Amino acid sequence: MSDAYYTGNGIYEYLAKGTNRDDFFWTSGHLWLLVYGDECFVPKVLTVASGSRLGVNTTDEERMAVHVAGQIIQGTNIPVNFIRFDPDKPVETIQYWESKMKCLSEISSEELKNRFARYGLKMNDIMTHKSINDRSSSPFHDWQRKNMGDSVVVADIDLVRYRNNVPVEIIELKRSYIELERWEPYPVDYKNFILLSKLSHARGLQFYIVYNKRIKTPFYDDVSRLKIFEFDDRRQPYCRLAGYRTIGQFAESTAGEQR
Repeated sequence: MSDAYYTGNGIYEYLAKGTNRDDFFWTSGHLWLLVYGDECFVPKVLTVASGSRLGVNTTDEERMAVHVAGQIIQGTNIPVNFIRFDPDKPVETIQYWESKMKCLSEISSEELKNRFARYGLKMNDIMTHKSINDRSSSPFHDWQRKNMGDSVVVADIDLVRYRNNVPVEIIELKRSYIELERWEPYPVDYKNFILLSKLSHARGLQFYIVYNKRIKTPFYDDVSRLKIFEFDDRRQPYCRLAGYRTIGQFAESTAGEQR
């Protein structure tokens, strides 16, 4: 671990080494689970976006992400699609798949906009700014900011918890240098949280925000103790403190369960 800068995620690293690793799913590297919503924060499509060379066979990681996306939207009317883009080039041509398609198809950037529009996303020409919380930059995220405008809401799915091979929670991971007792979810992020909450509850899942402190010197994530918030767009206030957990307690039980 470099003292100059820490680019990992302490919660992922802890879970990856745990005995209940199979109770969790998250993407890494050039792979994302992205939910897109309209101006009312209603989820319209769940996208698996993969930065990989075009024309190669689908990877195990890509297939697993599509499988998980299908589990998340099971029983809802929210569709799933898959986008593969070259991570080293601007998005001009991508490989695309959606349900009822037998295989990946190459389409243009303009056709990709049309595909998203068919899901009910009304895009405008107001280019959005890059969020300082973006996990990673990519040509597809740049394309998204340039082409979708500010009327489309998009959020990453950071972590999915399973029980008996069935998803039960979607979890948003947050971290900063602020002490646990002082940190609260920022109102500017509420549109993303509402979108994730609506997605979760459409499937009967719970949605939580989990915060850990990041240490500056040396740079690392202190995940020994976590702060948990339950977020539910169906009630007022949306967000309430669910308590504090050790990382071990969080890994072993659902986020909202008191230990």
